[in-house]
Amino acid sequence: MKQLDINRKGNIYIAAFLTIIALLIILAINSCKKPNDHIGVVVSESTLSKSPVLLHFANANNSSTLQPGDFDVAITGKDSALVQMDGGATSNFRTSHGFLPLSLLSTAQPSATNPVTFNISAQIPGFAPVVQTVTITSDTATIVDVAAIEYANPAKGSATFTNQLGLTDGTSSGATINVPSSAGMVESASVTILAGTQMLDKGGNLIDAARLTSNIVDYSAVSPTSYGAFPGGFSPTNVVDASGNQVNGGNAINFVSAGLLSIKMTADGTPVRHFSKPLQVSMKLDPNTTNLTTGSNIQAGDIVPLWSLTEETGQWKSEGNVTITSDNSGNLLANFQTSHLCCFNLDWTWTIKGHPYGTCFTPLRVNIHCGAGHSGVYDVTIVTPNNQYLAGAHGEFVHDGDVVVFPYVPSIAQCKVVISDYNLYLNPGLPILAQTILFNPCTQGSIDLSWGAPAVPQFININLNISGHCSNKNVNVLPSGWMLLYDATAAQNHQCAWTYVFVKNGVILYAFGTPVTGSNNNFSIRLILGHQFFLYTYNSGEWYASPEFTLVNHNFTFPAINGLSGSCVYDAGSNSLNITAVYSVHCH
Repeated sequence: MKQLDINRKGNIYIAAFLTIIALLIILAINSCKKPNDHIGVVVSESTLSKSPVLLHFANANNSSTLQPGDFDVAITGKDSALVQMDGGATSNFRTSHGFLPLSLLSTAQPSATNPVTFNISAQIPGFAPVVQTVTITSDTATIVDVAAIEYANPAKGSATFTNQLGLTDGTSSGATINVPSSAGMVESASVTILAGTQMLDKGGNLIDAARLTSNIVDYSAVSPTSYGAFPGGFSPTNVVDASGNQVNGGNAINFVSAGLLSIKMTADGTPVRHFSKPLQVSMKLDPNTTNLTTGSNIQAGDIVPLWSLTEETGQWKSEGNVTITSDNSGNLLANFQTSHLCCFNLDWTWTIKGHPYGTCFTPLRVNIHCGAGHSGVYDVTIVTPNNQYLAGAHGEFVHDGDVVVFPYVPSIAQCKVVISDYNLYLNPGLPILAQTILFNPCTQGSIDLSWGAPAVPQFININLNISGHCSNKNVNVLPSGWMLLYDATAAQNHQCAWTYVFVKNGVILYAFGTPVTGSNNNFSIRLILGHQFFLYTYNSGEWYASPEFTLVNHNFTFPAINGLSGSCVYDAGSNSLNITAVYSVHCH
């Protein structure tokens, strides 16, 4: 899953739509029983914090009905002590409905030269472990989307396999666990346990157990439905060499993967971390994988670095190099041994900051030509000829004449730029919508990306006037926190459905996903006529949700649920739907 930096243009566009979320969401929260009661005082519910961060955990398989729900999240790393939950808690981090709102303490001073970096990790029931590094460089809002692989229903381009083997007093008689290919991938893997191998815990102690359970996930490097869920992401900062020394001074390095394998084992429920004899691991690779060093498809004799991930800390460690070989059938294999368990990633690397290497410092301009029907928030991404992720502008407001500038690019013989629905890596089932020809990013300078123009959807202008009321204290509340808007119709069409808005004291500060305009609790946005929406918010440990409602071009009453009251008046002359609503909260 990837961190979404606020894009200069995307900010404006996103700030708009997310506002609807913010305001409509407020709409959706509990309403006042007596909205006309006299208001004695105006107060703010905002907490003293900065750099709001919203983590959104989602199933990498967008066709699955199972989504991450409520679970514990570990916050570790260099600056973890500066992180707090919505409401001010600095420990016992826990999601609600897959969302975790965070922020930094007021004492934090994030900047480009002094970034605040921390790691998140979670063991989500039914999913492979997730790990993500978060880097904050300013006092602005950040969205971090984290895709998780469901063991029972993996995303296309990933394979999962669960196996049980007998043990004698914690010792194996020997076995080979084969992970077959699944839909959308060529890759497969095998793990061989030698006879006499003892299962050891984190401290290196023998686990006296009778049964070994293995959960293995094989991730394709060339399938966006898979690499969107790569544990740890593609720009880690916590990276060490084989001796444990920090790589690149703590600055991020960029991974370009040839494949990843996650291996988890338990012996009668106790996590297995080490073995008395090394496991033999073999990864079959897709021959249509680009070698970053050569710029060509991989072949026998190529060398690719191997990295392991400590999931609790988000730290990657160099495990040396692997030489790709071929078997009698011509399959390309990466074979290695390991005496510990984790995620193993085959990656070439390049860096921009610290001690740059593999980098061209010539800017690349991407000139976008598209029709009005394609204006919106999308991802604009540089990928290899085989679609391996290299770099991206996430949440870009794409329109005809838009120019996306990448100040630095990887040094590779050929690449292409693609457009995909925002965010490809949160909802990896989304296809590539448009792409350029192949080109050399170091010498190109400028590239045109053309996209056809379908019929423009019919929009309706939305004007919102939202207020909150503390009925127990007879005061007016200016809302603060994250507001979430879910476009159910877009989701059914396999399009990006989520929009995020951060509101402080009733004012939209940041938005991701759609444009919003307005101030002083009066906001205006454009939405697609006929689409169905839900509004959500998560504040001070409480989750609020609206009923589903449809945007129509006539007067209607906002669905009455949880005491919500609201009226919607349509003005045909301006094609505007004017929504006035009051919600109630309990003030402490």
